[in-house]
Amino acid sequence: MNHPALGTAWERRITRTATFSAIATAVTVAALAFPLQSSGVPLWFGLPIAAILGLVVHSSLTRKVRRRRQILARPFPTEWEAVLQADVAFFRALEPDEQVRFRREVQTFIGEKRITGIKTDVDTRTLVLAAASAVIPIFGFPEWEWDQISEILIYPSRFDGEFNVGGGSGQNTLGMVGTGVMNGLMILAKPDLVQGFKNPGDKRNVGLHEFAHLVDKADGEIDGVPGVGLDRQTIGPWIDLVRRKMQEIEDGESDLNRYALTNEAEFFAVATEYLFERPGIMERKHPELFAMMQTIFGQDLKSRVAALRREITAGPRRFGRNSPCPCGSGLKFKKCCLERM
Repeated sequence: MNHPALGTAWERRITRTATFSAIATAVTVAALAFPLQSSGVPLWFGLPIAAILGLVVHSSLTRKVRRRRQILARPFPTEWEAVLQADVAFFRALEPDEQVRFRREVQTFIGEKRITGIKTDVDTRTLVLAAASAVIPIFGFPEWEWDQISEILIYPSRFDGEFNVGGGSGQNTLGMVGTGVMNGLMILAKPDLVQGFKNPGDKRNVGLHEFAHLVDKADGEIDGVPGVGLDRQTIGPWIDLVRRKMQEIEDGESDLNRYALTNEAEFFAVATEYLFERPGIMERKHPELFAMMQTIFGQDLKSRVAALRREITAGPRRFGRNSPCPCGSGLKFKKCCLERM
């Protein structure tokens, strides 16, 4: 997904590529028309065909740009705003201009990706929290595109290795990123997705966890060495740091979730949950890991520590019926977001 604002480098890059491709197509077709003159076919007959094919190529390659413009031309739904204000502490801790970009990121993700309920409904809260899970980790990359995923499947509860639900034995998986024939899919257990945001200070958030795996996969592999934020000089120190931190967990000298011991990829995902939920604690207890994680995600979490701590302490924002609506509509809460909750 990312920076969905119109006129971004992403949009300019696609438009430029489409223009070059259209010109190349038209020139090639026009060039092929020249030999036909010897057969009595006038040159003017081939030129319109070349122009039409060039336009077709340009239109095809810029379809996603036009689609995104349509998505962002719509007002941000007030019920979505209510969820962000009530459940997403990361959003509330942002500066106003950053919140504008966050909303556009959410709007783009929901508009371009499928979020499908399996034996459960996808209500507004679930929809917005799934999108927020995607936006938070890559908020430091204004040109990020979520090409690794096309659909999120929302399950009614935890599931097992055969994707069965219903409370049977072994049904303890909260979420997963699909591979092989399920490549491009993510599965999230609805109660755990919601709980991850309801308690923003417990360092556990399955949505962030699974999207961390996809950030890790940016280089094609989910191996705990993310394809962003690391260069040749820092990959070695990162791998060494991860091994040392895993040993600390093994020795009982760390507050990182022991699930991080599963492998390096799970360590990265667990550390991601910790970073975005309690950056201040991570900075204090794991300064080296905190610094490296900030670099990987391209975000200055240190500057948001106080604001995030304040939002976590304050809890979900509550609005009286006559309070100004948090979406900025200028209406009272009861006349705006409350009517749609």
